[in-house]
Amino acid sequence: MNEIKSLFNKELIFIESAESQSDIFTYIGNVLIEKGKVKPDFVKAIKEREKNYPTGLDLSPVSNDIPNAAIPHTETEYCKSKHIVFVKLNEGVRWNNMIAPEQEMEVKYLFFIINDEKDNQTNVLSEIMTFVTDASKLKSLESMNSENEIYQFLVGQKNKKLKGAVTND
Repeated sequence: MNEIKSLFNKELIFIESAESQSDIFTYIGNVLIEKGKVKPDFVKAIKEREKNYPTGLDLSPVSNDIPNAAIPHTETEYCKSKHIVFVKLNEGVRWNNMIAPEQEMEVKYLFFIINDEKDNQTNVLSEIMTFVTDASKLKSLESMNSENEIYQFLVGQKNKKLKGAVTND
């Protein structure tokens, strides 16, 4: 799957604490702006899009003992690159459910899709969905305590569910 071959980047893997969804969007957005990955209005755009189209994934049907995930993204006009930014939150943050937007849940894993190309990102979404619905992978992530360890794990999936994910170092 060449669609995500170079989307993971060691400098775009984070373990963070946040009080709210807004806090993590502001923090990650500002890092991405500083690194030249997104445009200055990215933070406002991603907050607005998440409000209107929530991206929280209730993973309890997969397994009752894995954290929920979200796949925040916004329109291409706010992005200057193409990456998947992974964030592991130390504590869950309230998020609205993609399927039932009025329902809130705790989310611990974020897969931000940064995409400046007008092409379809369905393959990227599909690969992320395949990954997050594998309980063993999320349980493995739960035990990891460093960005490098997480990065190596995500890259190591290249021969499994996340085929082709490699460094772009």
